Amino acid sequence: MPSTPAGPPVGAATDVVGSAAERSAEHRRKSLSTRPKDMLISMTVIVGIVLVLLLIVPRPNKIPTRDIDVASAAQGAQSTLGFTPVNPDVPAGWTARAAGLELKTTDDTNTWQVTYTTPSGTYVGIQQAKKPTKAWESRQVTDGQESGTESIGGIEWINRSRTDRGTTSLVNRGTDGITTVVTGTADQTQMDQFATAVAADLK
Repeated sequence: MPSTPAGPPVGAATDVVGSAAERSAEHRRKSLSTRPKDMLISMTVIVGIVLVLLLIVPRPNKIPTRDIDVASAAQGAQSTLGFTPVNPDVPAGWTARAAGLELKTTDDTNTWQVTYTTPSGTYVGIQQAKKPTKAWESRQVTDGQESGTESIGGIEWINRSRTDRGTTSLVNRGTDGITTVVTGTADQTQMDQFATAVAADLK
């Protein structure tokens, strides 16, 4: 009878399987040891790129501010208000931050509002309306009580300040029915300057 070809020795097969397993384990060990190193290199490269971009991209020293054209805003609001809103000539260094028409405020009153910041960083503002109610006026001065009158810029102002809140409020009730409120957190000198500029435009 023909003889059956002999297969590889059992020991040799075991050696082959063992060698393959060892190579696979060694590959895994190298792969695991390489991954953290690769990740560290990648992170280093990314951080380096970010630092370079931060150095070469120009950055403004301060946030740019939007220029407010108070005169144009006043002209646009005039027909709705029914009068020419005040547009004071403020001292140098004072910056307009907002100017516009507020429709249907307290008691459906259309209101002209302007806000400025002073060189010292405090704020001053104007609220103006035609024949407003007492509730409207009280709202503008945060319910400040009347505490006398004073003449600033040649016109009479009623003092309705809230000293407990550090807010000065001056009210002029014009004979033409226009009420003008000047309010702010500026010091007395700056408030007088502002009230004088407003008074000059009211005359």
